[in-house]
Amino acid sequence: MNRVLEQYENKYDYMYLFANESVLDFYPKFGFKPVEEHLFSMDYTAKKRSVPADIRKLDVTNTEDVRLLSTFASERRPVSQHFATAQTKGILMFYCLNVFSHDIYYLEKENVIVVYQKEGNTINLFDVISLNEIHMTDILHQITDEDTQEITFHFTPDPVENMMLKSTITNEGLFVKPHGEKLYPVHVKHPITSIA
Repeated sequence: MNRVLEQYENKYDYMYLFANESVLDFYPKFGFKPVEEHLFSMDYTAKKRSVPADIRKLDVTNTEDVRLLSTFASERRPVSQHFATAQTKGILMFYCLNVFSHDIYYLEKENVIVVYQKEGNTINLFDVISLNEIHMTDILHQITDEDTQEITFHFTPDPVENMMLKSTITNEGLFVKPHGEKLYPVHVKHPITSIA
């Protein structure tokens, strides 16, 4: 741990990790503090589409699809202007290839990759990977259907007009070591696809 801290000294805004219950007393010895997170959701009423959704499920066994995903992961814009992680291609690719391999979709019209699952009437939105500005309303319009009643965001979404967000406190073992006197932002959710 000391070697890692020395190697990255003055090279980070916040150093973070997710701890399991057996090591909750260990990381504070190195300046890490537990942080409260918020899980954001919203009620949703689907709007009727004038044209069918243009969604293609990506296949992580297909070389071209993996290349597309890798390019987007390398050059992505932050999922949120309010709070996001940067330079996390490796961990994002791990999640895409091993955790969410059946939940990755390319929205051709928006030129965006969306990682999500639909469970009953709820869409669990894990990540939006885009090379350009993210237009969340357009993305939600594409991935929802008439049965959708709720969207749960597993990252911190930016405020969008007509989007009334709710939040619930969640504790998934996030520990943060800020650089200098910086304070970790409050009322945020660390993106699930960069949990390490």
